[in-house]
Amino acid sequence: MSKVLVMTDTVACIPNKLAEEHHIKIVPAANIIFDGKSYIEGITISATESYGLIKKDPDKFLTSAMTPGYFIDEYRKLSTAFQDILFIILSSALSAGFKTASLAAESFQKESPQTNIRVMDSRTVAGAQGLVVLAAAKAAAQGMNLEQVATVAEKVRQKTVGLMLLDTLRYVYRTGRMSKEEASKAAALNIKPLNRVNDEGLVEFVDSVTEREDGFKKLIELIQKEAGTDALHFLISHAAAPEMAETFSELLKQEFDCLSLIISDYSPVMGYGAGPGALFVGFHPELGLLK
Repeated sequence: MSKVLVMTDTVACIPNKLAEEHHIKIVPAANIIFDGKSYIEGITISATESYGLIKKDPDKFLTSAMTPGYFIDEYRKLSTAFQDILFIILSSALSAGFKTASLAAESFQKESPQTNIRVMDSRTVAGAQGLVVLAAAKAAAQGMNLEQVATVAEKVRQKTVGLMLLDTLRYVYRTGRMSKEEASKAAALNIKPLNRVNDEGLVEFVDSVTEREDGFKKLIELIQKEAGTDALHFLISHAAAPEMAETFSELLKQEFDCLSLIISDYSPVMGYGAGPGALFVGFHPELGLLK
């Protein structure tokens, strides 16, 4: 058994089967609320069901932050089997989760001083965050200690890039970046933005297209520009668009030496603003940090 438990939130978009294989603990990034009813992402509601609700009435789809008490309860359960825990969480620039999880860790360590909990800001989301988590889990499986696992995660984080193609701007008003009227007008023009997660963990606009196929081509061009090598690890996450993800994955296989390629659901906790049809790709080169 690994000495270090690696945990993350649902925004990392790691498929449950893969998380079980690598002994990764996944916790909700937020509670989902629709029309007054609460759901737990991945437990009481699936990503597909969530996107169905978003399509039905986006204004009724809300999220609420996890409380420090929730994280303390999780740390308490995990501490019965693990003394060292690395919690890699979504970008602190996009969520208060990092602060909440850190405060909870400080509080719990007063209760259980023998438990070492490190909360790491991934400064990214989705497939990029997922790749950082997977690298950390592999390091833990090789018997590295908490400091070593955290070092691997940080080095991989620095080399991991996240890009996103939105299929529509209809839902972007949910992020506060546009009014509902502006979003509707942009959606009518079929504008499909391409975004990048920058070094500060914020999402920034890069380019736009009007045809999905052009968006795929532009994503590949951006990957080639960012990566500097054809040999890459990929994690694609899609917002209720599996066929779109499969099509894009085949294009990646044609253009790159895919060292690994994972396809997963894009967390609706983030996707309520991106909207159905969004595609996120995280990637990084092989860094030679693991045996």
